[in-house]
Amino acid sequence: MTTYVLTGLVNSEDSARKICSLIENIYPCPLGTGFFELDERNSTWEIEAYFQQKPKLGDIALLEGIYSTELRISAVEKVDWVSEVQRNLTPIAIGNIYIHGVHHRDKLDLNKKNIEIQAAMAFGTGHHATTRSCIDLYVHLLRKRWEFRNVLDIGSGTGILSMVAARTKKTVVTAIDNDLIAVETTRTNFSKNKISIGNLVLRSNELRNPLIFSRGKFDLIFANILFLPLKNMVKSVSRNLRAGGVIILSGMSHKQSILVEKVYANHNFRRVKIVKEGPWTSLALRYFTKNK
Repeated sequence: MTTYVLTGLVNSEDSARKICSLIENIYPCPLGTGFFELDERNSTWEIEAYFQQKPKLGDIALLEGIYSTELRISAVEKVDWVSEVQRNLTPIAIGNIYIHGVHHRDKLDLNKKNIEIQAAMAFGTGHHATTRSCIDLYVHLLRKRWEFRNVLDIGSGTGILSMVAARTKKTVVTAIDNDLIAVETTRTNFSKNKISIGNLVLRSNELRNPLIFSRGKFDLIFANILFLPLKNMVKSVSRNLRAGGVIILSGMSHKQSILVEKVYANHNFRRVKIVKEGPWTSLALRYFTKNK
């Protein structure tokens, strides 16, 4: 079966957002659309849309004329990418944590905390620099004898960060994501890894699910998402993090991390540690109440 992918470049996030909105309303309807910043310095954004049927050239030409851009249609033969990824991903060892796929069960180290990941359609196998950096920061804090009993994972994806935390003794985790596939993937991975029933997986847009508040204030929050939601959620995070608690932020470029850290500093967060890998920066910040 052939899938068609429509791609194009524009010079602003606003244009990318508007084009994707228009693409979602053409016929045949796309399977999904998305956009991301390709070049921060030159403000270049890439658009992607996937179709089961080839979109009409007239609709594409109209969009090209309105936004002065060139959109290309390519045919992609269907591949079971999940199986391919699971087969080819190499295991990851970070500290005493060993992350592996189904095809590496025969290589488990019984002296490590083994976590089996089924990537499915959700983000997070542990291979991306942002995920690795979050785990690096968490392991670093544990080695410094920090203790985290109540952990929140915002944008859980596959649940990899939640499972790393849940493997720590006496730690209870709440994993949230706004995407249903991610929630189902996290629950599946929790089950396969025998993560105890006290750890909760919820669907939530930001921190709006009332069940989150029933879990009390958190000692640690993971947020490996995107720049804008990281920046915008600072107030809700500070309301749900105990004084002295830590947030690990990831999914930012180096330039974006400077702005994010300034925003959090204005809300009484102070840096504990920073990790840079490739184009990505991850931060561990500690929260202080105003009278500290």
